[in-house]
Amino acid sequence: MKQINLAKTALICIDMQAGVFTGEGNLPHVGTAEVLPKAKKVLAAAREAKIPIIHFQEVHRKEMVDFGRELDGAELVHCLETWASTNYYWELAPIDGEFAITKRRYSCFFGTDLEILLRGLKVDTVVLMGTMTNVCVHYTAVDAHQRDYHFHVIEDCSAGSDWDAHWAALTAMEYLQTGARILHTDFIAALHPVAVK
Repeated sequence: MKQINLAKTALICIDMQAGVFTGEGNLPHVGTAEVLPKAKKVLAAAREAKIPIIHFQEVHRKEMVDFGRELDGAELVHCLETWASTNYYWELAPIDGEFAITKRRYSCFFGTDLEILLRGLKVDTVVLMGTMTNVCVHYTAVDAHQRDYHFHVIEDCSAGSDWDAHWAALTAMEYLQTGARILHTDFIAALHPVAVK
């Protein structure tokens, strides 16, 4: 990954919610213990570089009227508004000056004002990290691609529902944009090329 244009790039943190890291969220995840320290480093580097940071949180009403077809497959009920596990994980939660958006579906673009925000920020490149690689991260990348944004996914800061699905989703994203897959060290080096050893 080359040095990025800080004025046109945003970091999008997808569903870094408490249950992902505590195991209380009712959905399976793999690799979260390895993801957490790297994601914290990425967030700190992005804050130091002062690029826009957008946090997403999947939340469903307690009446469960907004799941749509989400429960037709393997997923159980998840991310209810009344559950503590739905809250942002405290070490990766938004701080003042960052943007927080609630979503009801997988893609960060679907039914949210993300595109309005990106236009207002004059962003043309999004860097994604979060959960799950094969669902919310993948579908957000696809929607970014179809809207003509450049995207990167930080593969070692993303956790899938299982390892096969994680790697398959990363392969699919790389198919859309060559060079889309990066490591957390690549992103930090692009933000702070002098600081990285």
